Amino acid sequence: MSNYPTDVLRFSMPALLSLDTSTDACSLACVLGEYSAERHELLPRAHNRHILAMIDQVLAGQPLSAVEGIVCGVGPGSFTGLRVATGVAQGLAWSLNVPVLPFCSLMSQALAARTELGDSGGYVLSTIEAQTGQFYWRLFDGRDGGLQPVGEPCLGMSERLLDQLGDCASHPVRVVGSAATSVADRLRAGLSIELAVHAEVRPRAMSALQFVCEHPNPRLGISAEQLQPLYVQTDIGWKKLAEQPKRA
Repeated sequence: MSNYPTDVLRFSMPALLSLDTSTDACSLACVLGEYSAERHELLPRAHNRHILAMIDQVLAGQPLSAVEGIVCGVGPGSFTGLRVATGVAQGLAWSLNVPVLPFCSLMSQALAARTELGDSGGYVLSTIEAQTGQFYWRLFDGRDGGLQPVGEPCLGMSERLLDQLGDCASHPVRVVGSAATSVADRLRAGLSIELAVHAEVRPRAMSALQFVCEHPNPRLGISAEQLQPLYVQTDIGWKKLAEQPKRA
């Protein structure tokens, strides 16, 4: 399974364009010195028809040549959506001769939840719908005011998810993202834990961009040809929820 960094380059004066199309949301943002802008719309199966126009809209006359890096949501998520984001990011990076900064879409969504909903001081379970009734997920620990990944992105209801949530003890857990409602319903059948559901939250390009600017690491930018979507496969070593004993 691919493992992408969650923090990347920082510039003395930020000059970054950010995009994420891993879900039904098409999300764009940019920071060019003191200028910043964001466009975020639900456009299911229409990202490829709108993303270039939305880039023009967030730039709003600012020169594209001023961009020094492309922050790209690499998933996991919709296969077609991920190809749109990575393809556009690669094209821009090649034409501008700038690095690409891969960012986990599940983390972008968890960061967006904290911005939109406020800091709950607990955990965030970030979910994205997958094909055939499956879902992608990643758990984040926000108890110390930050947002730390508990593990890598995963696919499906498994012992791994139950074990991680079982360790949350009495702390609140927010379940966010497109699969939040169905995931929470299934979890309540196997765990006694406080779950707050926010299915409206999506990955936001601005959330990823802000995190990149706040967490510098100059070694983690990559070239355009190295950029790949983050695909997550089922871990067959973990049992499905239906095979687990019910927990108290």
